[in-house]
This record gives sequence, C-alpha cells and structure tokens, in this order.
Amino acid sequence: MAYLALYLAVTVAGYFIGSALSKRGIIPGFLGKLQTLVIMILVFLMGSRIGANDDIVASLSTIGLVSLVYTLIILAVTTAAFTVARRLMGFDRYGVCHRGADSGGLRRKKAGSTSAGPAEHEENGSTEAVPKRVNSLTIIIVAFVALGILAGYFVLPDAFMNISGHLLTLTLCLLLVLIGMDIGMEGTIAQNFRQAGWRVLLFPFINMGAMVAGSVIASLFLPMSAQDSLCIGAGFAWYSLAPAMLAEYSMRVSAISFMHNVFREIIGILLTPVVARRIGYIECYCLCGSPSMDVCLPVIERATNGDVAVYSFINGAILSASVPILVSIFMSI
Repeated sequence: MAYLALYLAVTVAGYFIGSALSKRGIIPGFLGKLQTLVIMILVFLMGSRIGANDDIVASLSTIGLVSLVYTLIILAVTTAAFTVARRLMGFDRYGVCHRGADSGGLRRKKAGSTSAGPAEHEENGSTEAVPKRVNSLTIIIVAFVALGILAGYFVLPDAFMNISGHLLTLTLCLLLVLIGMDIGMEGTIAQNFRQAGWRVLLFPFINMGAMVAGSVIASLFLPMSAQDSLCIGAGFAWYSLAPAMLAEYSMRVSAISFMHNVFREIIGILLTPVVARRIGYIECYCLCGSPSMDVCLPVIERATNGDVAVYSFINGAILSASVPILVSIFMSI
C-alpha cells in the first residue's frame, strides 16, 4: 500500500505541473521522447532482474511451458471479456463512452500532447491512418527486455542487481510524473470520467470474472486442478506476493504462479501497443493485471491516452487490493 500511495502522489504531482503548464500555453515538445527513453530504461531493468534470477532461468525448461500456455489462455479470455463488456457499456475502441454523450464525437487530443492516441478518428466519414509509432514502441520494448535479460544473466554484477529494485522504483516514479503531466496538459480527464461514470469501476471486476473463467478453462487442458489454477490466476501478475502466499499451499503451484505472473507482466507490456492498434484502448490495461497501475502504466499511456491511463490505474489498484483476498479464498476452498 505504501507503493500505491507513492505512485499516486507522484502522478498527481505531475498532473498539477502539466495543468499549470497548459494554462500558460507551455507544451514541452520533448516529453514524448523523454517518455520513450525512460520506458527503455524501465523495461531494461525489468529484463535484467529476470535474467539475474537463477530460479526463473532454471525453471524455464520445466514449468515454463505450462505457465506460458496458462498465461496465454488467461490473456485471451480476459481480452475477449473486456471487448464484449466495453461494447455493451457504450465505449468505443478509444475508451470514449458515447452513451449519453452530447455529440457522439470522439475526444480530440490537444495539440502537442505526447501520448499516442486516438490512433485514428472519424471525421466527415473519413479515417486517418494508424500511426506507425505504435509498431516502433513494440520493437523498442522487445529489444530492451531481451537486452536486459541477457545483461542480467551474463554481464551485470551482483552489486548492480542489489540496487536494481531501487532504480526500478525511481525510474517508474519519473515515468509517472511524466504521465501525470500528459494527463494535466490534455485537460479532459474530468469531463471524460464524468461521461464514463460508474462503468469504469466495473472493469476490474470483469477482469476478476475473466480470470476465474480462464482458470477453469486452463485446468481442462493443463496438468493442474481447477483450485490450483484459480490460486495461480488470482495473483494478477503480482509476482512478489502471490507466490509467497502460495508457498505454504504448494511449492509447485507457487513456482507456476511466479512464472505466470512474470509472463503476464512481460507479455502484457509487449502486446499493449498491438492491442491498442488492433482491438481497443480499454483492452490494453486488462492484459497486465495489477501492474496496470505502475510498471505497465507508462506503456499503456504511451500507446493510448491520458484518460485510459487513469482507468488503468484504477484497474490496477483494485486488482492489487484483491490479490491477498482472492488467493486466500482459493487456497481455502
């Protein structure tokens, strides 16, 4: 909870800075490039921590495949559930709720805003091409995650890895400040949140329901019981908490949980730009689970917009609060 308070505080601080700059007509043109640079550092640090973890590397050949298949099933079911729910609740693919809207028109980005979308919008029956930078963001993320894993495994000393957690937190806080500035400069979050209303608060619970459905489906194809599968899925990519809780339940389940949570975070980050472009903005933050409020948030905001970033933060906060509750419940079934 301390980290949640920290992340919220730095984001709010960035919001007020961005809002103040916008009122003065100051739109820094370097924020987009700075965000991309810091994202590169962030995913490199994440990759290095994975590569330096002997347990993860050693388990890739045994439980890795099971964890990967499980993760893909969860992501597929969750994305499908979000798409259906989004359409039923009146959100378009850019995260704008048209149900009850005045004009039905898509919200326009302010000139100079640094986040990526809407990637295309309708105007007088015509559409603009989807920008190519979404694809480049995916390439950057893949390259720096891979580079980080290799560096963590072969190059980086233990002294660096001992402080990598602190570096990760500092880098993330810097990104959240930049995201807050982006949201503040857009200046439309209050209007769009009022328009979306209570519907936004339903998505974290849709995420939970999709996890339950996906876990049951996965148990039909993988060597695990439905209870084990539910215990694993309830971690929502919080790989520092859920596996520790499950260690008393089953070491095998704990190990699969750890791998699944790592896979969900990494694959979620890699797929975010693709899902934003091909499926929808709201579906982006269903991918990562609880890290949609912190580690994955910069990538989500960069591939979508500031409004969806706020929804993403809410989603991650609620899922994070649910992890110890749901894991405990499923262990005791």
